[in-house]
Amino acid sequence: MLRAIELANTVTYEEHTNPNPIVGCVLVDPTTNEIVGEGYHPKAGEPHAEVHALRAAGKKAKGATAYVTLEPCNHFGRTAACSRALVDAGVKRVLIGAYDTDPRVAGGGMKTLLDRGVEVVCGCKEREATEMNRAFFDRIERERLEKERKKN
Repeated sequence: MLRAIELANTVTYEEHTNPNPIVGCVLVDPTTNEIVGEGYHPKAGEPHAEVHALRAAGKKAKGATAYVTLEPCNHFGRTAACSRALVDAGVKRVLIGAYDTDPRVAGGGMKTLLDRGVEVVCGCKEREATEMNRAFFDRIERERLEKERKKN
């Protein structure tokens, strides 16, 4: 997970990924413990970290363990859902740094993985994974409060 955090931190939220979070992903062969693919989310509108790591791994992604700094997205926007890409590639285990509080994700990425037989562990290096996305989480919370205020 530390390598995934290192990859994610090559960009900043304010200058590169806003409104998306910064995310890193490392795919590891569980038999040899070798990294078979890695990536990060370089810029809003471009493929996410998981997609870059899956592309780098190619067929070696099948059966791999993914270390992802933030819960994989589960919705389709400018890019496809990363949770489904991990499933389609045959990844067998996903370790997640932090839960994604974005209402479009918010546990849905983990549910998609679990429903398709992928083992999921959340909270690996959670403090570090949360802190690096403080600006993203703060924006999500501000939007939630604003929506609530308008409703009342």
